[in-house]
Amino acid sequence: MHHTQPITVAQYGIGPIGAEIARLLLTKPWVKLVAAVDVDPEKIGKDLGEVIGLGRKVGVLVTPELKVKADVVCHSTGSSLAAVAPQLHALLDRGHHVVSTCEELAFPLDESIREDLQHLARARNVALLATGVNPGFMMDKLPLTLTAACQEVRSLEIIRIQNASTRREPLQRKVGAGMTPEAFRAAVSAGTIRHIGLRQSLRMIANGLGIEFGSISEETIDPILADREIVTDYLRVEKGQVAGVHQTIQGKGRIDVRLELMMYVGAESVSQDKVIVRGNPDVEMTIRDGIHGDRATAAMVVNCIPRIVVARHGVLTMDDIPVSFR
Repeated sequence: MHHTQPITVAQYGIGPIGAEIARLLLTKPWVKLVAAVDVDPEKIGKDLGEVIGLGRKVGVLVTPELKVKADVVCHSTGSSLAAVAPQLHALLDRGHHVVSTCEELAFPLDESIREDLQHLARARNVALLATGVNPGFMMDKLPLTLTAACQEVRSLEIIRIQNASTRREPLQRKVGAGMTPEAFRAAVSAGTIRHIGLRQSLRMIANGLGIEFGSISEETIDPILADREIVTDYLRVEKGQVAGVHQTIQGKGRIDVRLELMMYVGAESVSQDKVIVRGNPDVEMTIRDGIHGDRATAAMVVNCIPRIVVARHGVLTMDDIPVSFR
């Protein structure tokens, strides 16, 4: 189904990911960007083109809240569902479809928040979807899609090795690059270092395969130490300091599922994304160099827009919708 009218879209949150989404939205002939929202006083009142570094005006000024009605709001303000739920609530209440990058919304584990958003989205006849690369594609949607070619599945393993050197500064800091191992352990205990989304992806896979796990492991979060000095655009890591994070989680049951993520600076030569399905037949897929998280997250959000406007209403996961480049 082709829209003759462009889809009106608002960009809500203009940090590094929000800016990447906005730049992509502005290239799409089927999108009419009608608003840009951010709470940063440095950005408010400026033309969006200037804020996202286009070097030209686009005729949309950044406002502290959403003043106009849009068909779809692209929401990228935070990873914690509890923290962003009031924003999502307000957007749904005004009758917007929402595509969010909030990792914890990818498969919401907080029942009460999910029920509240579900009830509201259905009452307002709109859909709410969280997407991205991980969660949203690489460790859930894509592996589930590959299992469709199997008569039987015994186990599923997804291994993601990301070179953090090419990523934005907040991500390099978030994986602990440049810390001592002791500082890293303390940060893990404090909850400030961990990639959010592995548990959500694991649960989305189980849901998609129609299984219940007998047991789900704790997430392990360990440091990857630099075997040499590594210098990125933002920081320097001495040999023996932390280069990044190694995280795993697994579910045991009729089908065993294991997710492993390594995200560290200096991983150039080994970057890859891998899915290994054991069953009938076995399916193994390797994406050389892996999928670039930031660029692909923006693509996932924008490519989901035409799908969400025709999807069923309520809180959706990536397992609920088809998806492709648009």
